[in-house]
Amino acid sequence: MAKILDRFSDFFTRRVLARLLSTLLCCIVLVIKPWSRFGGPAAFLLLTLKELVFSAQETLAQHVEATVLNITGALFGIGLSTLAIYLASLLPDLSASSRTIPALFLVGIAFFGV
Repeated sequence: MAKILDRFSDFFTRRVLARLLSTLLCCIVLVIKPWSRFGGPAAFLLLTLKELVFSAQETLAQHVEATVLNITGALFGIGLSTLAIYLASLLPDLSASSRTIPALFLVGIAFFGV
C-alpha cells in the first residue's frame, strides 16, 4: 500500500495539481453560460491558449495570476477578431477592402501584440 501512495504522490506534484486546477477553471468558464457567451462559438480556444502558452508556475498565486491574464488576453483577442469580422461584413462581399480588414487585424494581433 505504501508503494502505491508513493507513486501517487510522485505523480501529483504541486505543478501537476496547479495545471489540473487551471484547466478545471478554464473548463468551468467555457461551460457556464453567462461567461461562455462572451467568447461566442470560438470560446473553446481559451483552453487551447492556456495549455499552449502558460505552464504551471511555482506558487498558486503566480499560477492564478497567469491564468487570469491568459483568459483576459484570449477574450481580448477573440473580441478583436470579432470586430474585424463585423467591420468586414459592413463592406460589399468579395471586395478587396472586405478582405483587407481581417488581414490587417491578423497582422496586428500576430506581429504587434495588439
